[in-house]
Amino acid sequence: MKTVWIIMFVIIFMVIFQSCETGYTKKNGQWTWVTNDENFGKRNHWIEGIDINSFKVLMKNKNFGADKHTVYFKGRKVNYAIPDGFEPLTDTEYGYAKDRQRVFLDNEVIIKADPNTFTILEFPYSKDKNDVYCGTLPMGLSKNEMEEFKVTNTEKYMKGSKTTTILSEFLKFNPKYQWIESLDIKVEKVIVGTGGTAETKSRKFIGLNEVK
Repeated sequence: MKTVWIIMFVIIFMVIFQSCETGYTKKNGQWTWVTNDENFGKRNHWIEGIDINSFKVLMKNKNFGADKHTVYFKGRKVNYAIPDGFEPLTDTEYGYAKDRQRVFLDNEVIIKADPNTFTILEFPYSKDKNDVYCGTLPMGLSKNEMEEFKVTNTEKYMKGSKTTTILSEFLKFNPKYQWIESLDIKVEKVIVGTGGTAETKSRKFIGLNEVK
């Protein structure tokens, strides 16, 4: 009798777990991104413009999918990503990825990042041969500072926090990044890890900002 109850519990658990799972699913011949919201329960988000016949979920990180034209992260287009050669770099909620030309975090381009030398440190920080990045933004460090740069992430409950902001709003409070508007790509949103902490020998940072 005890064994029967255990089996029933396992089955119920699996049903509940699967019903709470998010991800890509094909429904009535159409691909959707499924979410489970606390207030609305299970919801299907139709993916706009998808090529049904060529779409596939990327196994390295199932938050990513691609058809022959477009790459998607959680059902939304990854801006400027090229499917041919696209490669997820993480298997977590932090959607780092690259193609042959650019590096990405979730749906956005990591500005000026070099895909050939790009390395993830610990969210929200990453680096390449040119700079260190917080989220999708270069921090403008010198070569010496890049070598000294160390992620500390001392804020245990905040270190994984991630904020996505419309560029125009971000620039109101960060005018030194005004140059982004003159790039040869159109940046609509930026992502910053506001709770990450890091340091060099002479500077300390919380998120993108230096602590004076």
